[in-house]
Amino acid sequence: MTKRTIFSLIFLVIFGVLSIWAFVMSQSIMGNTKISRKESNVEEQITLRELIIIETKDGKKFWEVYADSGRFDKENEKAVLSNIAANFYKDDEIILSVTSPEAVYNSENKEIRLKGGAEGANNKDIYIKADEICWTGSKDRILARGNVKIIRNEQVMTVSDESSFDTDFTNLKISGDSNTYVYSFR
Repeated sequence: MTKRTIFSLIFLVIFGVLSIWAFVMSQSIMGNTKISRKESNVEEQITLRELIIIETKDGKKFWEVYADSGRFDKENEKAVLSNIAANFYKDDEIILSVTSPEAVYNSENKEIRLKGGAEGANNKDIYIKADEICWTGSKDRILARGNVKIIRNEQVMTVSDESSFDTDFTNLKISGDSNTYVYSFR
């Protein structure tokens, strides 16, 4: 063996011994320490003021919601909106407008629930009021629940537990306890 090889082997042995000694010393200095990563319980929420949510269908505006404020919870994919006004469209014309003090928007299924006494009117002189009005963005169907009152042309009024209809008030279905009143103006 050459001097160079012997010197290299001695250097590697000294380096190996020092590495083992450093490892042993670091464990005795640190003790039995466990490093753990705690999961954060912080909710990811975004608060917005004056916002608009628009749903399109076949490239045309289907409905839009205006809100004074909103809070989006990323974990549940839901937004809670305050003081809202919404419009439904058909052939680029507003066919139904609704208002409500509160709404919950689920961005996964594009469903919005108007709560706390929702009211609405359409372009055919029909007025609706209910505890809750719900619709899903991909469908043309609206469901009204709780103390549903529908007035048409100030001549016919229905009061029911639940009602469902298309956004242009076609295919109206009334269910639960219901009463219908017809007024004659002569």
